[in-house]
Amino acid sequence: MRTFIFLILLLLGVVLLAAGQSVTSLRGNIVERTGTGAHSPIVGASVYWLGTTTGTTTDTSGAFLILRHALSNRLVVSCVGYRADTVTVTDQRNVRIVLKAEAKELSDVEVVGERSSTFIDYLDPRKTQIMTGKELVKAACCNLSESFETNPSIDVSFTDAITGTRQIEMLGLAGTYSQITAENLPAIRGLTSNVGLTYIPGTWVDNIQVSKGVGSVANGYESITGQINVELRKPGNEDEKKLFVNVYGNEELRLESNLHYRQRLDDHWSSMTLLHFGTQRGRLDGNGDRFLDLPLTKTVNALQRFAFSSVAGLEGQIGVQFVKDEKEGGTDRGSGMDRQSLLRSPLEYGFRTRSQQVTLSGKTGHVFSAEQKRSVGLQWSVTDYRQSAFFGSRDYDGRQRTGYLNLLYDTEMGSADHRLRFGLSYLYDEYSEMFAGVRFQRTERVPGVFAEYTAHIADALTVVAGLRADHHNLFGGFITPRVHLRYTPHEDWVFRVVAGRGQRTANVFAENISTLASARQVVLPPAAFSYPLQPEVAWNYGVNLTHYFLWDYRAATFAMDFYRTAFDKQVVVDLDSDPREVRFTNLAGVSYSNSVQMEFSMQPFERFDTRVAYRYLDVRQTIGGALRERPLVSRHRAFVNLAYATEREDAGDSQMSYDLTVQWFGSKRIPDTGDNPAGLQVPTSSPGFVLVNAQVTRSFVAGLDLYVGVENLFGFRQNQPILDPGNPNGRYFDSSLVWGPVAGRMAYVGLRWKI
Repeated sequence: MRTFIFLILLLLGVVLLAAGQSVTSLRGNIVERTGTGAHSPIVGASVYWLGTTTGTTTDTSGAFLILRHALSNRLVVSCVGYRADTVTVTDQRNVRIVLKAEAKELSDVEVVGERSSTFIDYLDPRKTQIMTGKELVKAACCNLSESFETNPSIDVSFTDAITGTRQIEMLGLAGTYSQITAENLPAIRGLTSNVGLTYIPGTWVDNIQVSKGVGSVANGYESITGQINVELRKPGNEDEKKLFVNVYGNEELRLESNLHYRQRLDDHWSSMTLLHFGTQRGRLDGNGDRFLDLPLTKTVNALQRFAFSSVAGLEGQIGVQFVKDEKEGGTDRGSGMDRQSLLRSPLEYGFRTRSQQVTLSGKTGHVFSAEQKRSVGLQWSVTDYRQSAFFGSRDYDGRQRTGYLNLLYDTEMGSADHRLRFGLSYLYDEYSEMFAGVRFQRTERVPGVFAEYTAHIADALTVVAGLRADHHNLFGGFITPRVHLRYTPHEDWVFRVVAGRGQRTANVFAENISTLASARQVVLPPAAFSYPLQPEVAWNYGVNLTHYFLWDYRAATFAMDFYRTAFDKQVVVDLDSDPREVRFTNLAGVSYSNSVQMEFSMQPFERFDTRVAYRYLDVRQTIGGALRERPLVSRHRAFVNLAYATEREDAGDSQMSYDLTVQWFGSKRIPDTGDNPAGLQVPTSSPGFVLVNAQVTRSFVAGLDLYVGVENLFGFRQNQPILDPGNPNGRYFDSSLVWGPVAGRMAYVGLRWKI
C-alpha cells in the first residue's frame, strides 16, 4: 500500500512536469502618503531589477507586476519628482513602496516591503509558516510553551491541574510527535518532551518556523506530524542591539527578567550572552479545592553563544546552555512540606521537581567558491539532563545523556535547478529512569545515512525527494522515505503535497507526567527487555493550497490544508479501561488523525492585520479493543487574531499597538469514569468554551516598549479539575482529567528596552 501511494506521487510529479509552466513574479504598489495620512497611487513609476534590463512601470492604480530575475534580488524604484531608491526582495510575494513628497522640493523616499507578522514561505516546498519577532511580542511569550497562543495550527493546554506543565499539539496529536529543533539541532525530545518547552525563553527567539507533516530527512527520522524550528538571537547578526532588557510581572506574583548582551570581539568573532531568571510565588486557589492553581517555581537559564566567520567562506558557532528549574505545588500546606511530613499527613498532598540541564552545541560550515556551488557542514550537540521528583507518595527520577552528530554535503548537479544534499548522522541516547522503586534503563545508538534531491522545473514545480536509512541497536534497521511537491499553476496559487514516514521511541513517564499526579496505578506490558514498548511508527500525508492576492494594494492570503497521520505502531495511553489505572500498551488495532484547516489573513485597512482560522480534527485510536476518539482533544476550533498599530509619521514618533486573540474550543471527550462511585464520576464530554487574550503596547523612540495585557479576559475556568481533592491519598484522586483552563483571568505588565 505504501509503495503504491509513492508510485502515485511519482506519477503525479511526471504529469505536473508536463503541465503548463509559469514564471514566479513579484506584485507591488507604489503609493504616496497624502497630507491626510491616506495613500494615493503613483502612476508611471519605473521598477526594475538592479543590473538587469528586466523592468516595468506602474499602472493607473499604482500597481506593477514584474518577473523575478535569477541574477538579482535588488529592486530599483524611480519616478520623476522623487528620489530613486533600492529595496532588497527575498521571498515576499507583494511589496508596497511609499514615497513621501512635498509640494516645492524633493523629500525623503521611504521604501517599505510589507510583510505580515506571520506568513507562509512562498518558495518552500513544505508549507512553512514563519512567526517573526513581530508576532512573538503580540503576547507576553515568557517561554516557548506560551509562544503559540496566536497560532491556529498549534493547540496549547495544561497537562494536569497540579504541576502547571503546558503541552502543545499539532494535527490533533501530542507535541512529542512534532520534531522541535533549535536552528535545526535537536532541542526538545526524550525526557524533556514537555518540560523542555519552558527552557527556551521567548525573548531569546528571533523567529519560529512551523511546518506541518514530515520534515526533511536531513534533520532525522523523528518528525511525524510536523517540525517546529526555533531560530535564536544570533551573535553574528549586526542588526541585533548591543543590550536588551525585558522585565515581566503578573498578578499571580510571577516575575520574569531577561538580559541579552551582544558584542563584536574582533573582525571574525562575535559573542552573545542570554540570561533568564523567573519565579512564581503566588499561592492562588481560585476554586477553593485547597490545591494551588499553579505551582511555585524558580528558574535560572543561561546561554552563551559565539559565532565565527572568515572571508575564506568558513563559518561556525558554538554555544553552552545551563538550566536549573525547581517546582513545587499541591495543597496549600502540602506544597511546603518535606517528603516524610507529607506521608504522615493524609489530607495533604505535595509534589516537587528539581531539574537541571547542560547542553553544548555547535555548527561549522564551509561554502566553496561561487563557481563550485557546493558547501559542507557539521552539526553537533551534547546534552545531560536529570530530574528528581515526587508526586505525593510516588517517586520519579530520570536522567538522559544525548549526543548528536550530523554531517551534510550540498552540491549543484549540472545547474542551479538541481541540487543534491546527502550526509551521515549519529544519535546516542542513554536513559535511566526510576519509578515506584523500579528502574528502567536503555541505551539507543542510531547511525544513519541520508540523501535528498531537489529539482526546480521552470519555477512551476519543485520536487524534494528524500531517503534515509538508519540502524537502531534495539529495534533494528529501518528506511525513512519522504517526498515534498510544490506546484504553481499560476503565480498566485501554490499547491503542495507531502508524504513520508516517521519513527520515534516513547518515554511514557516523562511524556505523561500528568498521570503521576494521581492515584492511578501504572500498568506496563510484560518486558522483553528493560523497556517493554515498541517504537512508534507512522505515515503522514498532506495536501495544501495557498492563494495570494491583493486587497486594496495590500497582501492577503487564503490557505487550506488536509493532513492524515496513520500509525503502524503506537504507544497507547489508556485512561478508559479502568479509571483507577493508566495502561501503557502497544497498539493493537487502528490509530489515525485527520486534520482540516482553513486560514484567511488580510489587512482590511492600513496597519490593521486580521487572521481568521477554523480547524476540524478526527483523531481516533484503538483503546481496550474499541476504536474511540482520542480523549481531551477538541474536534472544532475557531480562531480570530486582530492587530492594529498607529502610524509613525517620523522616526522619532512613539507608536501604539493593540492585539486581540479570540479562540473557541469545541467539546472534548473525557476518559471514562463510570466505574467510580456515583459522586466521583465526571461527564463523558466537556462543554465548549471561549478564551480571549488582549495586549496593548506603547513603543517609544529610545527602543523602549511598555506593554500591559490580560489572558483569559472573561475568567473562564474548569470547575473542580481535580477528582476527589478532599482525599488526595485515596484511590480515586486524579488531577489528569483537564480539558480547560485551571486558572482564571490574569493581568500582566512588562517592559522591553533595546540599546
